[in-house]
Amino acid sequence: MTETAIIYGEQRDLGRYALAHCVNALAARGAEEFAAKAVFQIPADRENTFLYDLKKKWKKMADTLPFFLEIRETEGGKCPAISLPCALVTAEGRPGFASPEIQGKPAAPESRETPGRPEHLEQLDILVAGYAGLEGMLRISQEKREVLAGRFAPSFLRLVESAEDQIFGLDIARAVRRAGIPVICHVGQGGIFKALWELSAWTGRGLEADLKKIPVRQETIEVCELFHINPYQLTSAGCFLLAAADGEAAAERLARQQVEACVIGRLRGDNDKIVQNGEDVRFLDRPGLDEIWKLWQQE
Repeated sequence: MTETAIIYGEQRDLGRYALAHCVNALAARGAEEFAAKAVFQIPADRENTFLYDLKKKWKKMADTLPFFLEIRETEGGKCPAISLPCALVTAEGRPGFASPEIQGKPAAPESRETPGRPEHLEQLDILVAGYAGLEGMLRISQEKREVLAGRFAPSFLRLVESAEDQIFGLDIARAVRRAGIPVICHVGQGGIFKALWELSAWTGRGLEADLKKIPVRQETIEVCELFHINPYQLTSAGCFLLAAADGEAAAERLARQQVEACVIGRLRGDNDKIVQNGEDVRFLDRPGLDEIWKLWQQE
């Protein structure tokens, strides 16, 4: 099984973030060992040293990861059609000690009889493991380091940087399988709102979610407010959307494995996609561009 991700930005760790999206999606499908290749491109007017740094970071990355990764060929060059550097990563995953009974990669099915889909979907609770927008917060802090340094104390910036290892969620995926939770999907680009939309499409059911119950770090909220970014539509590598018949019991089973998960809502028997924020109730919008793009639209 394979996954591909493409990430744009000015930071030298583009390959690491693209890899995180691939690895997390594969882990949700039962992978434990990984092999990956990368293609880096930079704008035509950019110095070659930037491309060299991207490749150098990528080749050294495997030694710093908490899982096995085989680094395969790396390509790169200048491209006159882009205005931002980008990393295109393709990863292959191999099953490990236990493959999940249900592979929860969401996709709009042709029918509700798709193999692996649990029965009585409208009785499933929706949970979130990991933090919404955390990856986006990290990337914003790297893209806009000087802006954040002028607004926040050094201790705040250190707290932001301390979350870097959380963009890889293999421990969460393993715990979910051990806990017997039937549906797991990686949140990734587009954020929690996009993942909820895709979960609804995959199950063929509506849903309702409480915005205040979605786990998001205070640092993420403050960084997002500074750039007028919605953290629930912000790229979220390392965050997973789950569904189980008894959400609280499922959260308890995960807690026994040192994985925190919150019940944020449930699936419905109709097609409505409802998000509640206190007394405000609205329907979920069709996903648009990831909020991370606002960083460059504001320039």
